[in-house]
Amino acid sequence: MKTQTKLKVLLQQKRMTQSDLFYAIKDKCKSHLGKDVISRIVNGKKQNYEIHTLLKICLALNCTPNQIIEKDNFIETQIK
Repeated sequence: MKTQTKLKVLLQQKRMTQSDLFYAIKDKCKSHLGKDVISRIVNGKKQNYEIHTLLKICLALNCTPNQIIEKDNFIETQIK
């Protein structure tokens, strides 16, 4: 079973699509993210991205980074 990213779950809770997120970022930020970047982040294919990208998503969704960041997998892979 494929797990959903926290961002995908948050979008579902807010009844938003990836396109809605794209336009929300475009409306609220001076520079926006490409739809391909949003798709990779939402689907968990891009996990290492800049803090500015995270903050744009948070601004558009009115949420905190903790609601989006997938830290459990990172912690599990980093513990000795």
